[in-house]
Amino acid sequence: MLSVIIPARNSKALTSNCLSSVLFTFQFVNFPIEFILIDDNSEQKEEILPLFLNFRQSVKHPVKIIRFHQRQHYTGVFTCGLSQAEGNQIFFLSNDMMITPDFLKTVLSVANLETEIGIVRGISQHTDSHPEHACLPPFPMRGFQDVLDFSNYISRYHGLHYVEDKILSGDAILIKRTLLDKIGVMDTRFFGYFGDLDYGIRARRAGFKLVCAKGAWLHHEGGGHVKHEANIENVDFSLKYQLRMQMVQEAYTKFREKWDTSMRQTYAGIFDFNWEKLHTQKVNFSEYEPAKSLDLQICQVL
Repeated sequence: MLSVIIPARNSKALTSNCLSSVLFTFQFVNFPIEFILIDDNSEQKEEILPLFLNFRQSVKHPVKIIRFHQRQHYTGVFTCGLSQAEGNQIFFLSNDMMITPDFLKTVLSVANLETEIGIVRGISQHTDSHPEHACLPPFPMRGFQDVLDFSNYISRYHGLHYVEDKILSGDAILIKRTLLDKIGVMDTRFFGYFGDLDYGIRARRAGFKLVCAKGAWLHHEGGGHVKHEANIENVDFSLKYQLRMQMVQEAYTKFREKWDTSMRQTYAGIFDFNWEKLHTQKVNFSEYEPAKSLDLQICQVL
C-alpha cells in the first residue's frame, strides 16, 4: 500500500489545485492507497477543512483527516504523517505542488530499482537545497494540461535515470517502509527547518541512498505559504523572509548542537557544511527516532 501525506497551512487556492491534481493522478493507479491530510492550524476562513472533506467524498480510498489546534510546521506535520502511515511506501507532497501520473510512475519505478534506495525525490521549478535539480519549463504554465504535457516530456526524455544526493530536501519525496522502520520519524526538535536535512543524514548513516529521479517532474509554486501569509497579513514579503531566516538560524543552532559544535555559529548556507564528516563521524546519541503517537490534546482526527 502507498500512504500519501498532504499537509496544508492556509493557501486555499494552492491547496485546491494540489488536491485536484492528486484526484486526477491517482485515478490511474490500481493498487491500495491511503491518504493522510493534515491541516496545520489553518485559519477557518481559509476553508482547508471543507477542501479535505470534499476530497474524501471524491475518492474511493481511505482518507484520514488530522487538524492541529497548534501549528506544527514542516517537521511536526511530517512526523505526524509518518506515525500514521500504514503503507510500505510513503509519499509526502507539499500543498503548493501539482503532481502528475508521469511523476508518480517514475518515482515509484526508480524506488524499485535498488533495495538500498531509501528516499526518492524528483525535479521541479523550485528545488530547495538542490539547484542542480531545478527544471524550469521554457514557457509559462497556462493550466494543468501544460503541467501534464511537460511532465510527460521530461519522463520520456530522462526515463528512469537517477542521481544520488548527499542532502535531503523533503518537499515531495517517497520514503520506503524499510527506511522508516530502521531510523524512525523526524526529530521534532527542529520546528520549521532542518528536520529533512537531519533525516537525510540519519538515512545515509543507516546505509540508505537518497536519490533524485531526473525523469520525475511536477509543478512547484515555491514558497507558497510564505507568499500567501505575506499577502493576507498585508506584510511586505521581505519582512516575512527575514522572519523565516530567523527561524532558520534557530533551527541551525539546534542542528549544530546535535551534530557538530565546531560548525560556524551563524548559518551560511548548507553548501558550507562538511557533509562527508556528518555522514561518517561517531556520535554519542541515538540516531533512531521511534514513531510517535498523536497528542490528542493538540489535534483532532476526523
